[in-house]
Amino acid sequence: MKKNKILCFGTINPDLIYFIDSIPKSGGDIRSKDYQVRVGGTAINCAEKIVEWGFDAEIRGNSIGEDSLGSYVLEYADSSNILTGNVLIRKINTPTCSILVDETGERTIISSGYSNLEWSNFQNLESFDSLIIDRYSIKFIGDQLKNIKSENPNLFILQAGFETEINYVIDFLVVSKDEITVQKTEELIDSGLVKNILLTSSNLPARLISQEGAIEIVPPDFKTINANGAGDTTAAYIGAFGTEDLLNTIKEACAAGAIVAGTTDFPDLEKIKDIAKLVEVKPR
Repeated sequence: MKKNKILCFGTINPDLIYFIDSIPKSGGDIRSKDYQVRVGGTAINCAEKIVEWGFDAEIRGNSIGEDSLGSYVLEYADSSNILTGNVLIRKINTPTCSILVDETGERTIISSGYSNLEWSNFQNLESFDSLIIDRYSIKFIGDQLKNIKSENPNLFILQAGFETEINYVIDFLVVSKDEITVQKTEELIDSGLVKNILLTSSNLPARLISQEGAIEIVPPDFKTINANGAGDTTAAYIGAFGTEDLLNTIKEACAAGAIVAGTTDFPDLEKIKDIAKLVEVKPR
């Protein structure tokens, strides 16, 4: 079932993206072949896709500054029809994310300025169908998550990424294979805290794990150009479309992520459905 209104909760910041041949050694000096400045953070990355797919999306998360970077973020979100009424604006420096993208498309990320920020709350959750939270925000707002599912049983909760121990109930975890062990995924499923886990990778098949077992999801053979935002796109698709038709949603979510990582195209619904036809499902 589609979700009509989605809350995207997490990091909100400008991304400073540098395209390089390889990561420099300590003390090294390199030149970037090209660079981009864009609005990013998981909250924005998810919300902008969700709005383009025809849903309402609101962002909340870390506070941003009254400076030029904060204005840049808000102006972009407003122009993208993303709801920003609960974003905290303070007299601080807006945090940034510097991303080094090597020739294989893999990223090295440096997040700056997050230590002393304020974080939004989860008020008015009853007005949302779906909540997407990111791994970076958990250590700041984790205590608020413990009772959300019991107080909002119809709310679909998805977490993008894994960094801090999960001691709250969620419906779905989308996580890179580099962030979590298979043993840990099995523990989370067995505990009942997480219903479904999608393990993703830029170079290997994804794996969907649940109490019913595991299956491999093999996306089309795109060469990764820039993995930035691909995982968030996969998470956004699942958060928007839910899991009633689980396998079809996962195939299309992986297709959406592959389009972002392997092309310069926006993953519109028509492209997603076309690419999803090339995605293979293999029981393990």
